[in-house]
Order: sequence, then structure tokens, then C-alpha cells
Amino acid sequence: MKDYIQTAVIFVLFMAFIPCLAFAADRTELDKLKKSSASAGDISVGIYFTEEKKCENYSLEDYIIGAVFAQMPADFDEEALKAQAVLARTYILRRSMSEAENPTAALHGALISDDTSLYQGFFTEEKAKDFYGEEYESAYKKISGAVKAADGILTYEDEPVIAAFHAVSSGWTESAKTAWGQDIPYLTSVESKWDSKLEGAQTKVTLSEDEFEKTASETFGIKFDTSPKKWIEIKNADKHGYVTKLSLCGQDISVSDFISAFEISSPCFEYEYSDGSFVFTSHGFGHLVGMSQYGANSMAEEGKNYKDILLYYYKDCEISEY
Repeated sequence: MKDYIQTAVIFVLFMAFIPCLAFAADRTELDKLKKSSASAGDISVGIYFTEEKKCENYSLEDYIIGAVFAQMPADFDEEALKAQAVLARTYILRRSMSEAENPTAALHGALISDDTSLYQGFFTEEKAKDFYGEEYESAYKKISGAVKAADGILTYEDEPVIAAFHAVSSGWTESAKTAWGQDIPYLTSVESKWDSKLEGAQTKVTLSEDEFEKTASETFGIKFDTSPKKWIEIKNADKHGYVTKLSLCGQDISVSDFISAFEISSPCFEYEYSDGSFVFTSHGFGHLVGMSQYGANSMAEEGKNYKDILLYYYKDCEISEY
């Protein structure tokens, strides 16, 4: 089980705190674009590679395969991989709709870039081979098979959803309203009971006073002139312990910036101060909104199919043709 945690962090932690707006598309735009004659099968997925400063185009299927390679371990159950494939297809079609109406200049005509702080991950063939080594061929066969077998996109009221997901929850996923301040009907909190049983889903970060002060000063410009016991104040957290508001020495700090600075694995955390050190205990990995990948894999192992998984984590949604 610990191996899963180590692998999963590689796949999703870097996009743990992408703002919800990065996924959003205006409903009016979508209504207009749904009337377009272009079909999803005609989509060429352009990806802008920031270091090389060039755009490369992929077929929709090849994009989804590369996306699943980057987003979920290939040794997961096939039904979990299918669920991830549907999310990847949903995500890129929503991106296509948004970019058609309001192109992002920095993308130079592409739909996404390889900047995983802004867009969902994608592995080129070279990167996938480098990651999986001798296991690449078997991984490709399994992932490509899942992509071809899992048809459709995930929709809410006939529109592609915001395809949010995370590695593993605290035992409950979080709502978009709690995490991002946006009330999105299908991104609500649901129990993911499998996650709370996963060894390694609870992690600790220990920092001395000097380490904490140095990082906080450099990152936030905080001046420490009070007792260390008063440095941190958690001002609001929900019933699952998901922190939504905190301050340092009286200065309000973004929770996502705080946990990023101190390498805390999720916003669901608590802390203790004792003997000159701060100990942060966090639960889950990522923003905790949408599908828990570990939960999806556990459901698949219990015999659920990819549609069961998606409709469990995204309330009142449908698997629709595209």
C-alpha cells in the first residue's frame, strides 16, 4: 500500500491545488459551441511544450492515452483506468470548447501546455517509456485498451463537467464550495471509506522553529515578534478537518500557498507545537475534490465498473456520447 502512495504523489501532487477557474468554461460559450458542426472525433489536441517553445498535435485517442499515463499508475485495475480515461476525454473537450471561444495567448494555439501547475498532466511516448522502462509495453497495452473500451464523456445537464480528481482523500472527498468557494452541484463531499484505511494516507511534516520561521519569512514576508505558540491560527475548518482559512502572526494566508510552502500533502490537516517544533499531520493527497483515484481503484477491485465509479464521485451526472 505504501508503494501506491509513493507512486500516486508523482502523478497528481503537482496539480493538487490548481484553482477551479483553471478548469472552468462559461455556460454560454458551451451552448454556442455545442451547435458547432465540428465533432469530437475531429479534435486535434495541441500541447505547447514550454521549454522547447513549440506546439505538437495529437489525435484525441493518443492524447487520452498520454494523459492516463501521466495521471494514474498503469497497475491500477482496468475499470479505474477507464474512469480516468473518461475524465481525460471530458477535460480536453471542455478545454477545446473554452479555447475556441477565448484563446489563451500563452498557448500559441494549443489547448494545454506541459505546465502542470495550470493544466492536467500528459506523458509523451518518450516520457512514458522513461517512466516505465521495461514495463512500458505492458503498461501501454493496458492503458490503450482501457482508453478504447471506455467511451463517452462525463456530463452534468448536457455539459462536460469539471474533471477534478486527486490521489487519495481523507476518507471523505471535499466539495468545490469548501475547497474553491464555488458551488458546483456535482462536486460535493462524498464518503470514500477505502481511503481512510490506506496505510500512508496520513503523513507528518516536522519543522523546527527556525525552519518554520525561515520558510514563512521567505515565502510570505512574515515578521515573527510573538511566541511560537501564537504563530499559527487555524481560523476555519470543516467537519472533516479541511482547513479553509488560517493566519500567520495575524496575517491571513492562502491555505493552498501555506501547504505548498511547507510541503503538507493536503488542506485536511492539524498541527501541534511542542518542544520547539511544529508537527503537521495531514490526511490524503491533493485538493480532495472529485474522484479519489485510490477510492476508484478500490471500488474496481470490489467489482464496480467505470460508470459506477464516476457516478459515485460526481453526483447527478451522466456518461454521454460526444
